[in-house]
Amino acid sequence: MLPADQLPADLREAVAAISRQPIAELLLQRGILRQTATELLLQRLRDSVTFTAEEEPLVLTRLWDGVPGDPPANLRGDWIATLPELIQGPLRDRWNLIRLQKWIENTYQERLEPYFLVRRADLEQVVYGMIRLRNQGAAEELYLRLLDDDADFGSLARTHSLGEERYTRGLVGPMLISQPHATIRAVLDKLTVGEVNPPFRVDTWVLLVQMEHRLPASLNDATRLQLYNELFQKDLEATLDEQLQGVYPTLLPAPALPMAAAVTVEPEPVAAPMPEAVDRQEAGSAQEGEPAPQIEPATVSAVDPGKS
Repeated sequence: MLPADQLPADLREAVAAISRQPIAELLLQRGILRQTATELLLQRLRDSVTFTAEEEPLVLTRLWDGVPGDPPANLRGDWIATLPELIQGPLRDRWNLIRLQKWIENTYQERLEPYFLVRRADLEQVVYGMIRLRNQGAAEELYLRLLDDDADFGSLARTHSLGEERYTRGLVGPMLISQPHATIRAVLDKLTVGEVNPPFRVDTWVLLVQMEHRLPASLNDATRLQLYNELFQKDLEATLDEQLQGVYPTLLPAPALPMAAAVTVEPEPVAAPMPEAVDRQEAGSAQEGEPAPQIEPATVSAVDPGKS
């Protein structure tokens, strides 16, 4: 068992600190607010998607790929609720994905090709050979052997490379040309197939690199899907940033207003009655057998007009 004697006290302290936070602030810090906003926004987008009668058979085929049983006749209403409970979850996930993908394609189809032209250089795939050494002199010697003696790059990599690529005769890839270290990427950009670059340093390594194969980017189905999702994710994050920035202050509790101070207002002085009036009042009271009324000063609580 791990030492955890202080864990109960730490937990109580943490819970007490959390309980003092406004709920919206807590949700924001934990990422729950953004996650909830994302789910709500995606649900709105999915619910806005419809399929024509011509599209439904293809959608049903995609939905029921590998699913036992017969699909429903159509996709109208809450058709998932009519299915066996065991397959409702997987089918709902597929249904959500298909609807969202259609929304994305409908929204970004006109922006796809221009965006592909911007991203094409980064989407090229390459296979290259690499030899990693620690010593600049040893790297220069191998480079001269490759140029003058027509040595085999793979054989030299297997014999001399100090990295894991020695197990593959120096071959690395295929991979996106944007994946390697930025210095290696800059070297690969200018190499033609079969060309070897002079030794260059990356961190503590001295590298020899040879271009083996280039696969130019094409706008195939996989690339389309990737670019559609890149466009969508950029807009999604920007929308969430803007909306949360606007709505977050409205989720916080309103600051408590200071209590209005009570002000004691002195009563206006009561004018003493004329002697004759006092005599008449006392005489009337004596005749009725009641004591003379006493006037008590009143204290009035009022709100300071400066704070109303």
